Amino acid sequence: MAAYQQIVNFKKSRVIQTYILLAFLGFITSFVPKESCPLAIVNEILALLAVPMFLVFLGRHKHASKRYFSLLSFVMMIEMAIFFVEPILRIFYGSIFFWIEIVVLIFLGIVSYRIAENVALGFIKPGSKFGLIIYAVCGAIIGLGAIVYRITLGAEVPDAFPIAIILYLFSLMFLFICPIMLIRPARVEELSQGDNKHKGVN
Repeated sequence: MAAYQQIVNFKKSRVIQTYILLAFLGFITSFVPKESCPLAIVNEILALLAVPMFLVFLGRHKHASKRYFSLLSFVMMIEMAIFFVEPILRIFYGSIFFWIEIVVLIFLGIVSYRIAENVALGFIKPGSKFGLIIYAVCGAIIGLGAIVYRITLGAEVPDAFPIAIILYLFSLMFLFICPIMLIRPARVEELSQGDNKHKGVN
């Protein structure tokens, strides 16, 4: 039996553990830069909505462990990206920086999905030209965070701003990486063997 065809039962599915993690992160981020009960409720609902999706994945892919855990990781990273971007959006709400951050998120989300297989190849073969894509994007994300931080040094920002910047960078990282979780395990094997003819993201 192939490694990605191993059976996953509920005990090994990590549904509960992942939900607890998402619920915790959603609750914590709702307190940055200051507490917001409505936001905390929204985040907890988002975390809870992930559970039925996990169960659907488990029902459909319980005989394909890699596919199941890839889909679970995709949803988890999407929700974490949402939670982690909230603090900085709340800080800059109503300013030009708010819209810049939104545009960056949308742009990165679209681009990362379109180059998902290249990104996957970068992780499979770090020394290849596709590996350089990962280094370049990660460097650009970190550079963007540094630029935003320097620009706002003279502005009046909450004490939680450094934390918000770090969370924002993690959010961008998750958005960049998560599309590769949609690539089927069989396609990943094809990519590792040098077959770039067929698309595996659907």
